[in-house]
Amino acid sequence: MRTNHDDLPHPVPPIAYLRWKENYFFVVICPEQNVFGICHLNNEPAFNRSRFTLNLSIQGKRYSYASEREFPQEFAMSKELSDGTLTVTIHRSDSHFGVASTSNDMSVDLQLKSRLPSFDFGACKYGAPDMYSFKEASTYGTNLPFEHIQQAMTVEGRITPGSSEAIRVRGYGYRDHSWGMRCDNRIAWHTWSALNFSDRAFGIMTLQSLGRQGITAKEGYVVDASGARVLKSIEVKPIGEKKDSLPEKVVYEVVDVYGQSYMLEADVSERLGQVALVPEKAPATGGYQVTENFCRIRQHGSSEPGLGLVELGYSPSRRELTEKC
Repeated sequence: MRTNHDDLPHPVPPIAYLRWKENYFFVVICPEQNVFGICHLNNEPAFNRSRFTLNLSIQGKRYSYASEREFPQEFAMSKELSDGTLTVTIHRSDSHFGVASTSNDMSVDLQLKSRLPSFDFGACKYGAPDMYSFKEASTYGTNLPFEHIQQAMTVEGRITPGSSEAIRVRGYGYRDHSWGMRCDNRIAWHTWSALNFSDRAFGIMTLQSLGRQGITAKEGYVVDASGARVLKSIEVKPIGEKKDSLPEKVVYEVVDVYGQSYMLEADVSERLGQVALVPEKAPATGGYQVTENFCRIRQHGSSEPGLGLVELGYSPSRRELTEKC
């Protein structure tokens, strides 16, 4: 049916803000040397740009590197992504990745190797069909492509901050790789958590978009020696609030597809380290805000300590929604 206003300019729908991007994300957790950080590569062919960032907290001091270059002509199937200073090398899929950088502020040479099997979030659609998926949230239900994998890893190598002596790094690593239609500036808030224990790991995510604020996307998994399995029920609860507007704790209540329940708690107030992340090139009015919090993790019913990254993000115009994650 035509209306008397169809020949006028139309309201811009949320789908207009979707765009293709391919992200690589690597996590470093080494409490013995007080070294924590992330490496993030964001590739957006529609904007002819690739963005490279490396943000580290080294013995309480923050080191950051960031650059932007044209989208590489030879991108597909490349085993190396580099801006000339920061380089990610894919030595072997699902098994071995390298992160190397040499700048005036720091020198980095790290190797991330498989600790547990990879998890493909496409499995969540079938293992937990009652939960709203990240693909539906990211593409506004249009069934456009969106793929996402994660893996718990080990990390080992050396970091040399400035003119100081080299620091030997050895600890938990984590990787996250996604590709498809996605626009982080259309998100109201999200949580993304990579939680590590010696014999298992959890990946837990929640998200609400600006376009569908009444629906929360939830996806996650647990992986151990018996393999990876989908979480069919996920509740993520921020508890309390510090002066920096972050919660004091984040509590996770999850159930896997076999009915096994887990309750996990991240101590954000006593975090071991923190760095920032700029997930997209921010517009002049300010972009989506993200903090990376490296925390001690406790599993209720177990005395084994854990370590993890608790990523918290929100749209500045919708800050109050973070209380509902």
